Amino acid sequence: MGHPAVFRWAAPISAGLLCACVSGGQYKKLNDESAAVRKQLDETRAALASSANELSDTRGKLSVMERKVADSEARISGAGQTEGELRARIAEQEGSLARVKARTETLEKERDQLQQANADLSRSLGAKQDELSKTVSRLQGELSEAKRSLALTQQKAADYETALRDLGVQLDQAKARAVQLEKERGQLQQANADLSKSLGAKQDELSKTVFALSEDKRGLEARIAEISRTAEELKASRERDLAQTKSTYESLVGELRSEIDKGQVQITQIQGKLSVNVADTIFFDSGKAEIKEGGRKVLQRVGDILKHLTGKQIRIEGHTDNVPIGGVLKERYPTNWELSTARATTVARFLQEKAGVDPALLTAAGYGEHRPVAANDAEPGRAKNRRIEIVLIDREIGRALP
Repeated sequence: MGHPAVFRWAAPISAGLLCACVSGGQYKKLNDESAAVRKQLDETRAALASSANELSDTRGKLSVMERKVADSEARISGAGQTEGELRARIAEQEGSLARVKARTETLEKERDQLQQANADLSRSLGAKQDELSKTVSRLQGELSEAKRSLALTQQKAADYETALRDLGVQLDQAKARAVQLEKERGQLQQANADLSKSLGAKQDELSKTVFALSEDKRGLEARIAEISRTAEELKASRERDLAQTKSTYESLVGELRSEIDKGQVQITQIQGKLSVNVADTIFFDSGKAEIKEGGRKVLQRVGDILKHLTGKQIRIEGHTDNVPIGGVLKERYPTNWELSTARATTVARFLQEKAGVDPALLTAAGYGEHRPVAANDAEPGRAKNRRIEIVLIDREIGRALP
């Protein structure tokens, strides 16, 4: 009875598994075969039970008949029936007994056949149930795999749905961005149109400016050409001035060689500037602004050279030491400013009046003790600071100098 019980719980499970995992034809075939075996087994068992019942009944009848025969024989023995009657009845009873025995044998054979068929069917059913169990196990594995596959598919579906929602959000954002870009495109087109108009106006203005610049360029080119000519002229004039300054320097050096050798006169030439530094002892007595006779001779020789100069500014500078003016001289020259200025003016007037130098070229200036060339703490230094400087510079430069 174990196999039918297994079949009862396995069949529903198998049906469910087969419905979920295998084709209906495979399951139906297997299930139909099992049902046919069960039906045949049930019919065999029913026939076996019927034969057993009939055999039991026949055996009961046989026992009854055997008792009846025994009773008859007893009654025959006891009642003294005739032999013929007894034999007839015995023969009748024996015939019935033979028929019962024959039927019993037949039933016993049928019973053996049914038992054999039952055993065969039980084995067949066991094999079918084993096969069905294996199929159920296989189908259960397939069902588990299908469930795992279904779970993965569901997870993928969920992931796809999430991705789809994300794509939907991105699509909405892209649409919004497209709308914004379209709006910006319209704005840019308008701005481009405005810029085109502005560019046209700017181009017109630029054309006018280019034309004006072209005119200015031509004017500048003419001005550059003029400046180039002027520069050439200035260069030539500069070269003439340098040559003149050099010639003047050489003339003064030659003319005043004796005084230069005595240290009474110093002549320097630096970058076109010619300076004649004359010690005041040649020109003036102490505290005086009148030129001495010896100084007049020296100054005349210098003037004879300077009066031939052109394009030069001749600046006469008076310088003193730092010893203050004292005594009666203070009334005439309160400070060294006045004394140095008076001496420079006296020299300038002499060059104009006695040497014939153009007064337009002459300038007189007094600096007092404020531009020393040596220290005033000893007599040798103070002697150097008491001087008259005759400075020759280009006229244009001289106008710019103090």
